[in-house]
Amino acid sequence: MTFKKFYRVSALFLLIYLLPSVLFSDDIKEADKLYRQLDYKYALEIYDKIMKTNPSMDVAQKIANCYRFINNAEAAEIWYKKTLSYPDASADNYKYLADALKQNGKFDEAAINYTTWGQKTPAQAKEAEKQANICGVAKIWAENPDIGAFVESEIGLNSENSDFSPAKFGSKILFISDRWQKNKKGQEVYGWTGNPYLKIYSATPSSKQVDILKGSINKGFHSGPVAVYPSLDTLIFTRSVLASNKKAKLGEVGKQYLLIAVKKGDEWIEKDKLPFNSGGTFSVQHPALSPDGKLLYFASDMPGGFGGMDLYYSEKLANGSWSQPVNCGNQINTPQDDVFPTVRNDGKFYFASKGHIGMGGLDIFSAIGSRNSFKDIENLRAPLNSPKDDFGVLFNDDNKTGYLSSNRNGGVGLDDIYRFATGVKAEPKSQEKIYAVNGAVVEKGTNQPIAGLEILLLNKDKGTQSTVISDANGKFAFTLDKETDYVVKGNPQQYFTSQTGEISTKGINQSTIYDIKFELERAKGVFTVKLNNIFYDFNKWNIRPDAVGDLNKVNAFMLNMPNVKMELVAHTDARGKAAYNQMLSEKRANSAMDYLLNKGVAADRLTAIGKGETELLNQCADGVKCTEAQHQLNRRTEFKIVKVIPVMALVKNDKQQMN
Repeated sequence: MTFKKFYRVSALFLLIYLLPSVLFSDDIKEADKLYRQLDYKYALEIYDKIMKTNPSMDVAQKIANCYRFINNAEAAEIWYKKTLSYPDASADNYKYLADALKQNGKFDEAAINYTTWGQKTPAQAKEAEKQANICGVAKIWAENPDIGAFVESEIGLNSENSDFSPAKFGSKILFISDRWQKNKKGQEVYGWTGNPYLKIYSATPSSKQVDILKGSINKGFHSGPVAVYPSLDTLIFTRSVLASNKKAKLGEVGKQYLLIAVKKGDEWIEKDKLPFNSGGTFSVQHPALSPDGKLLYFASDMPGGFGGMDLYYSEKLANGSWSQPVNCGNQINTPQDDVFPTVRNDGKFYFASKGHIGMGGLDIFSAIGSRNSFKDIENLRAPLNSPKDDFGVLFNDDNKTGYLSSNRNGGVGLDDIYRFATGVKAEPKSQEKIYAVNGAVVEKGTNQPIAGLEILLLNKDKGTQSTVISDANGKFAFTLDKETDYVVKGNPQQYFTSQTGEISTKGINQSTIYDIKFELERAKGVFTVKLNNIFYDFNKWNIRPDAVGDLNKVNAFMLNMPNVKMELVAHTDARGKAAYNQMLSEKRANSAMDYLLNKGVAADRLTAIGKGETELLNQCADGVKCTEAQHQLNRRTEFKIVKVIPVMALVKNDKQQMN
């Protein structure tokens, strides 16, 4: 479940009057219309029929996108792979495929696709490398869950649809669901999911009795999540509405507001909107109150944030109103979505995020602090988090047990509510702390694993050295001693770059695995990069038209290899005086360098060198009769890689403490 997917609202009369006809149509125009209106559930049914009779990349792409939007990662993985089978598919599909693979727990395959995305989209190379490294972290967390915690489905609360975001209400809990209501006919259906609109329900965890809240709080479109006043007589809740502009197009999505509801008898009556987005130009949602009810946290995409949805806070004033919201700061907020805040009874802050290092979709994080001052952001890891979406956490009074929301595998419906416990006494798997290196070596540019490379591990404290050979997948591993400093490096005799990673286990009090990735250039066959020499006319140094294509290839190579420095070495034939030929070769080298500089290659990456007639490629020295073609072979500029700045990603991954 993503925080937005249930809040997109389509026009009701579209569903009532048009749906029966479009469901059985194979008209691409109808499917595209539904797609634009965010009615992905119904667009999928038509696209699927079209794909069977008239397959195309465009339709495959839209099917993949639909499954991504409705958060079906398994189907999204299948359809992004089908989309990428078309040669003209956009490179962004590698990123979307990687996201789906990660949510499906296929971390190694996800890392490969993030890397491919970065290679095909140079502007995203750093982000792609980061995401690929995070996959390694997620894999370790998934394979080493906290043995002192457990998570189990709260079956009595869950339906075949979505159930999420529990909030404590005295001895009961309130939660949000788009379940089908028993004995109610004509429920309004949301075209994004094909399920009813979200409503607020009440339940007693010890029983299976679930009731929808009565009153105007559940009128209209989506309602919830909620925050509960300590007095239990007032709620703040999210309400989704259609666009109010009369000129709005059919199906145009409205925004989310925060409203007050008060209890009158056994009903909840909708009251005033909070004034945070009175203009309706952005959304505010996911309210949460501090234990004393004086601080309100919520998520919003209002202008001035860090990107995506950010978390904000507002303070309750003496007259009962709420102050202007303030961003919670960049320790909490990221360029992606940060949503579903919760404040535990002891004041500890929790939220869900896609921007911090996580296991897949939304992960639950804890933080110390309040307002816009936070520190110690920590992923709750497995089993509380999973590769899927995990969000909407609620702690009981003991601060060790509670409920969370997740669409992880094995649930009853789409999103389910799970009960959890932490700090459970368990027999540790091992009393011995584990320190190790898990590494991989790949070839820079191709990202192909390098097998048979000797990796050296130097124990700096003892002065000893260990070696291993990378396997067929480029993988290698070392075990480490506690309280020791190490250096890890590839054998510099085998590869052009010599990369080094320094590791220390000193002061590390829990089992730790270090992930190292070496990206290396081969020392042998430097010119296998296919940088062709360029040639000149006799006694000339200008760039000939037949050299432009090769120089452009050199330019492309330099753009794709930002760590490379290069020498441009120019030569002449043997005719003429040696001093003149030396000057001519320098002009030729500078002419080639100027061409690349004008293309945008940085000056500090290029060196122009003239060698005159000192390095002939054939026998055509002074006094030797040769053809013009033989002399031409010596009039050239060569491109020589002289330095590759090391590129290494070193990620320290802490396992769950094992004792």
